[in-house]
Amino acid sequence: MRFNGLVSCGLMLLATGWTPAAASSDYFEARTWTVTNRNLISGNNLALMQPGNDTRVNLMLLLQDDRRKVATSGPGHVFFNWGELSASLYPEQSNSDSAGFYDHSRCQTNETGRDAFVQAVRSVQRLPEAERGLLISVRQAVDPDCEGRTAGSEEIVRLAAIQTPLGQEFAVYLRSALSFYNGDFDAATRGFSSLVGAKNDWLKETSLYMIARSELNRSQAQAFDEYGYFAGPQAVGQGTIRNAERGFNLYLKIYPNGSYQQSAKGLLRRVYWLAGDTDKLSNEYAQVLDQPGMTGAKLPVLIQEVDDKLLSILALDSSTSDPELLAMVALYRMRKPYDPYEDEEVKPAISRSEIEAMQGRLASRPGLLEYLLAAQAFYVADDPKTVLQLIPDDARQSRYTYLDFSRQVLRGAALEAVGDHNARGFWRQLVNGADRLYQRGVVELALAMNLERGDAVADVFAANSAVETPVLREILLQYAAGPPLLRKQAKDAGVGKRERDLALYVLLYRQLTHGAYAGFLGDLDLVPANAKLDGPFYNSSTENDYGYEEEPDSIPLGLFTKFDQTNEFGCPVLKQTVQMLASNPKSDRGQLCLADYLRLAGFDRYWLDERPDGGRLGGSKSPFLTPEFSRLEAYKTIIANRNAKAGNRAYALYRAVWCYGPAGINSCGGVEVEEPQRAAWFRELKRQYPASRWAQKLKYYW
Repeated sequence: MRFNGLVSCGLMLLATGWTPAAASSDYFEARTWTVTNRNLISGNNLALMQPGNDTRVNLMLLLQDDRRKVATSGPGHVFFNWGELSASLYPEQSNSDSAGFYDHSRCQTNETGRDAFVQAVRSVQRLPEAERGLLISVRQAVDPDCEGRTAGSEEIVRLAAIQTPLGQEFAVYLRSALSFYNGDFDAATRGFSSLVGAKNDWLKETSLYMIARSELNRSQAQAFDEYGYFAGPQAVGQGTIRNAERGFNLYLKIYPNGSYQQSAKGLLRRVYWLAGDTDKLSNEYAQVLDQPGMTGAKLPVLIQEVDDKLLSILALDSSTSDPELLAMVALYRMRKPYDPYEDEEVKPAISRSEIEAMQGRLASRPGLLEYLLAAQAFYVADDPKTVLQLIPDDARQSRYTYLDFSRQVLRGAALEAVGDHNARGFWRQLVNGADRLYQRGVVELALAMNLERGDAVADVFAANSAVETPVLREILLQYAAGPPLLRKQAKDAGVGKRERDLALYVLLYRQLTHGAYAGFLGDLDLVPANAKLDGPFYNSSTENDYGYEEEPDSIPLGLFTKFDQTNEFGCPVLKQTVQMLASNPKSDRGQLCLADYLRLAGFDRYWLDERPDGGRLGGSKSPFLTPEFSRLEAYKTIIANRNAKAGNRAYALYRAVWCYGPAGINSCGGVEVEEPQRAAWFRELKRQYPASRWAQKLKYYW
């Protein structure tokens, strides 16, 4: 069980909901185990639009309501991250950039441009075969890296052999393309401009498109530093960026269904972003997101682009009339302000009047205005009564859009906040219609919290319980279930083996550490003979929702029956130690041997002893009312007993000092003692028991 000691520190951090300052990181995916959340925590998204969600998730859920693609799911998942949501809804999505927007490396199109050029040359009929072969050979040999301004020049000189007018036009295109890749945008623009009147259709269309690309790249030449950070619109060449805008618009006007249509539209959005033209950018996103065809692989990529480029600059008083984009920004403005730097300006939370001012622009999405007003009242104004006035009860539907579901969940949260006794019935009705992806887990979490707070945890485990998601049941077994319920679940053949084993594990651990020694001995017989001694068993509340993609961890019940705690102090097996304590709970040797078992089995600073916060699932008062066993307090009691046997007292002194070794941090629980007291224990051990092995082994105090 060595792993318990190794991972317990990290698990305790996660159990408290701690995340690093970079809250967008997916490295830690702590779970809050609450239904509503105003703070952004990575991986803590729920299937309702709320401030604590990833903004990409909120936008996806809003857009999903307008699309016919419906994904359903049963129990098993509560929280999810952005990648899980987008992959579940659109498993066919690609990893390519968003239709050309990210033109950050012009050489990224070298291969596709080469293939298109070769195909165009091969399709031309009135071209001598020698020139055709030469053009293809030169293009295939050119491999620019956008680093050296003369890359490929040794190949281009071979084009001097081209004599026919058509071949020379293709040669001009090649020279212009190489200038583009080498960063000589002036030469590239001149060369491509000379071909807009070319007789070959491919040359004419592609050159018109490349003129705009050349101007775009010329405009941003000084806009990014060596690390790729954008310096802002003021660093962009305004004349050339407008040339690029006119160029892409001209291309789209002449070739509305052209080969580069999607790329031109994507790069036009980049033009607006570089120029700081937020209104044009937001309106362009609104049009693209509203396209019927924007339902497959492109949608998650486009949402990522919106989040990257528009979220931080779009103001609610802008000209955009897209309700989804406005809602995304409004929910973002409801987040609890987080300022990692004292000198960083923090925008105030959104006001009710700001939302009311958007009434006309939100009218195309019925119910959205009321939801945003209710969300502002709940998350910002702390006014749940207003939520109940704005959102009527509609918990009896057979299916909900994500917006309607969000409305009803917010109403349920408001019922809980005002202490309405009808909240439990509300959740039980709502769960029947929560059949879209991830919806059911939200309602099950809300119902589980309601039952826990109402001293009805046993109802979660009743035969007809709506709380089916394994992780929710596990959290309640770990923190909210008392001995009768734990014993019942441990014996219930109608539930899965993991739940039975977990209930027994928690029961035995709680009895052992809360002094219920007779109960422990009576329940120890429930441990199967083939129980495992160790295994990767972790706190359910800190892990991803298990059970559907991977095999759940086994429960190491063998710790209570098979663990060998033999050491220099000569303790018996755990069962005999507990029998000693059952006869005499104050037995010095029994206390020392129990402490040794907990230490050696890896139960110091164990995650089961770190209770969730009061507002989270599992955060109610512990049903085990007696104090938890503390190694340090046991040692203190024996040290204070001058009638204790010399061997027991010497060992207690030794172990009490070692509670703080080797880093000066208490690993034994109990009330802290300062260094002078540890020094006094050290000196007492050396002075009173100099011949003991413990005095001889202890070289330092901490």
